[in-house]
Amino acid sequence: METEIYTGTYKVVKLFKVSRRRQVLKRNLTREQAMELVNRYPDKSTSMVVFFKQFSAQKYYKKIV
Repeated sequence: METEIYTGTYKVVKLFKVSRRRQVLKRNLTREQAMELVNRYPDKSTSMVVFFKQFSAQKYYKKIV
């Protein structure tokens, strides 16, 4: 069975719950850096901070057999 792992960078985004607007806080982070930054921001009733994969192109995925 082949699986793919993401080898690209991540971005940290602040999501506003009512307007659904996204504000990019930081880009080009490793997964560990992104998780650390997200944990610094407490969830609020109006917004939350999350991280996403920065790229979706196939070249950022590595196949593992």
